Amino acid sequence: MDNDEREADLAYLQAQADGPTDSFELLENSLGKALACAVIGLLLGSLGAWLIALVVQFSANAGSATIWLMSGFGLGLAGAGVAALACAAALYRRHGKRVLSVTPDTLCFANAQAPTPLHTFDGFEVEQGYFTTRLIFTVSAFSHAPALTPACFRALASPDAVTIAGGLRIRLWLCTPAVAGRRLSLQELVDLLYAYVQAAQARRSLAQLFPGVARLGETAR
Repeated sequence: MDNDEREADLAYLQAQADGPTDSFELLENSLGKALACAVIGLLLGSLGAWLIALVVQFSANAGSATIWLMSGFGLGLAGAGVAALACAAALYRRHGKRVLSVTPDTLCFANAQAPTPLHTFDGFEVEQGYFTTRLIFTVSAFSHAPALTPACFRALASPDAVTIAGGLRIRLWLCTPAVAGRRLSLQELVDLLYAYVQAAQARRSLAQLFPGVARLGETAR
């Protein structure tokens, strides 16, 4: 590598390393979906209870097949209503909870025992579903996945992350991302996280490829 190429690489990495300087918390905004689940649950539960009441009222005059059919359908609707209400309660508990804490150098998951250096991650993916958004972080080959509290049956009520692919990736899901009370679109979320991850990777590469730069900077200070 000649001096011109070295200076060009150095300038590029320095430009990339001058990333965001603010810290922020990515929060869960699930109140709207919680209310929707509650309304659906009440409707299904009410319809199921109404069908069961009809069965009780007309059981003397209806055939056994009709009674069993209406009873099964009513119980099914009532059960679906209870499940929807349970989801509503869980989503209501998730609302406003911290999903990620991000600084210029670290990232901390909601169920992580400690912050993780941002350069631990090679990158991330964002998958937009009908009801949720998934974040999948890829762990660098030279690093290890952060220690996470194991997810349990109550994970629906908390935006916890889980390790997948043998610890090489970390996945979490949320309903609607929000920062400082403002909802983020999918593209805004990608742009925000990418700026932090890219800057952290550039600083690591800068320290590895041009260690003299860091030493001169420390001497100058």
